[in-house]
Amino acid sequence: MLRHSSTPAHVVVRDLSADFVTDDGVRTAVAGTLRYDPADPFAVELILRPGRESITWIFARSLLAEGTQTRAGTGDVRIRPTRTRGRAVVTVSLSSPSGRADLELCRSVVTRFLAEIEAQVPTGREGEGVNWEAELRTLLRTRNP
Repeated sequence: MLRHSSTPAHVVVRDLSADFVTDDGVRTAVAGTLRYDPADPFAVELILRPGRESITWIFARSLLAEGTQTRAGTGDVRIRPTRTRGRAVVTVSLSSPSGRADLELCRSVVTRFLAEIEAQVPTGREGEGVNWEAELRTLLRTRNP
């Protein structure tokens, strides 16, 4: 995780309800949170709370932004804009060795979240506060203890 050396911006948190959609179309509401920490400027977190424990997925901020406009992603996280029951949603498809999930998030909630992030750390300026030399030292220390 990259660390922004000086963080004048604050953490952006947006609670939401995600619809977990099964292969046969059954929907179950799952409490969730979108979170952005300017100290890790290239990433966003999707935190899901289907029960007592939470599940956190971390993926690129740019992937979420692109996925509100068009199909995005080729790996474990794929995002696309869709319409369901007359609502504009963002479908987030997650896959891991333990299974897969399709989640529908209200598109207006996601776009407001992204707008708040953009106001904190504009796109293209995420790396300006990262101390790249310190990051490299950390990586080298991790690989060669």
